Amino acid sequence: MRDTPSLKQLIVPGLFVLELFITQYQRQQEETPLWRVQGEVMGTTYTVQVVAAQAPSAEGIHAALEAVNAEMSTYLKSAQLSQLNAHKSGEPFEISPALYELLKSSQALSALSGGAFDVTVGPLVNAWGFGPEGRVTTPSPAQVQALKAHVGSDKFKLSEPSQPGGSHSLTKLDPELYIDLSANAKGYGVDQAAAYLSAQGFDRYWVEVGGEVKARGLNAEGRAWRAGIERPAGEGRRAVFMVLPLQDRSIATSGDYRNRYLDERGVMRSHTIDPRTGEPVTHQLASVSVVLKDNAMADAWATALNVLGPEEGLKLANAQSIPALFLVRAEGALQGDLNAPLKALVSEPMSAYLLEVGASLPE
Repeated sequence: MRDTPSLKQLIVPGLFVLELFITQYQRQQEETPLWRVQGEVMGTTYTVQVVAAQAPSAEGIHAALEAVNAEMSTYLKSAQLSQLNAHKSGEPFEISPALYELLKSSQALSALSGGAFDVTVGPLVNAWGFGPEGRVTTPSPAQVQALKAHVGSDKFKLSEPSQPGGSHSLTKLDPELYIDLSANAKGYGVDQAAAYLSAQGFDRYWVEVGGEVKARGLNAEGRAWRAGIERPAGEGRRAVFMVLPLQDRSIATSGDYRNRYLDERGVMRSHTIDPRTGEPVTHQLASVSVVLKDNAMADAWATALNVLGPEEGLKLANAQSIPALFLVRAEGALQGDLNAPLKALVSEPMSAYLLEVGASLPE
């Protein structure tokens, strides 16, 4: 999620003019070189690092990421998801196995989170000014309710092939339903780039797309890769809350400190929209980071827990065995205050992970 770009900004159309480059770094302490590939995709940047005797294919890495954009973009009209959104019929719409699996997991998480995670929330995100058109007049309660009537992961039905060689499909139960996978497609892209590297025989790598990370094996120094968890800071500043060792794991973060605004009444509006209320969240959770094997799931869970807030989110993370770290503003602090003191809350599975990797929370 975050923090990351807004829900509608994560996937963008078209062919990007890339500034891809690949550079070899020779570490004195190890003969195996570190290779780095960087570029742009899904409206954000990516960095891939690989420890190997031979260089990875920059073109292959980018192709794996671009394939996700080409299938799951809501901006690219030729993308399957865009075509699905334009489909207003109640007849089944054929979708790829990959899109089917991502939507299936999204529906499951929506049910587990009581609707806090919902891939159909895009129209509300737009209405609150976090879509491609940017700031808008604050929607009225009536407008919010009208949009909410078309939001809900129970408003579409997924079907598997009934016979070998058949197709997966989605049936809209509401013709106005609009699906946006920006809350987990970026994480899915991370997983796909990692899968490509593994298929090419690489077993020591770091894949980062827009701040979401997946690491495998050891880094060039023979240690676990290290991911920084950001501390929300004042405008224009960046700070690190802690550095977390990451080996054969993914991490994703969702927060309220990158994309927000003060509305005409002086109320802070975060891009994190609660599908249950149709409005931006109002709790004091600054960010939540989730560590799991798959980045798509870490990405989605981070969004769900961020919507739920520190109390509900922590309870669900413990119930579902999700390693999660919550950074919460001090009681009495203004919502969205970037300079407010923070306290860290960790789920029981996150405590176990910190113990496993020999890490501890800052004093």
